[in-house]
Amino acid sequence: MKADDFNLALTNLLIDLYSLDHEQYFEELSFDEVAIDQLNGEELEKLTKIAAVIEYVGNRQPNAKLYDWIYKEQLKLTEPYTPGVEKESFARIRRIISAPKEFALRNVFYDEKTLKPL
Repeated sequence: MKADDFNLALTNLLIDLYSLDHEQYFEELSFDEVAIDQLNGEELEKLTKIAAVIEYVGNRQPNAKLYDWIYKEQLKLTEPYTPGVEKESFARIRRIISAPKEFALRNVFYDEKTLKPL
């Protein structure tokens, strides 16, 4: 969350969560739930995106530990986040409508293809 390049850090997280050692990486994803209330707007937005990715991958990986913090009510964006598509485009609408629940619940709409392992 505090990385200089958030997108690179998120990419590295995805690599870890899809790795053969994924169970170990999921175990390390604990977060103090009380601290969520002290986050500023930017940090809360980043944590929301991280939570969406963790839940999405965790629901598809065997024996992935999903901590309660990823389901916190505060982890939802007010505006839909749809990186890589124009705000008024059909592609954006399609992404929002077809989003997996892990993303739709948080108003975070990544292209699923970018989240799958190679």
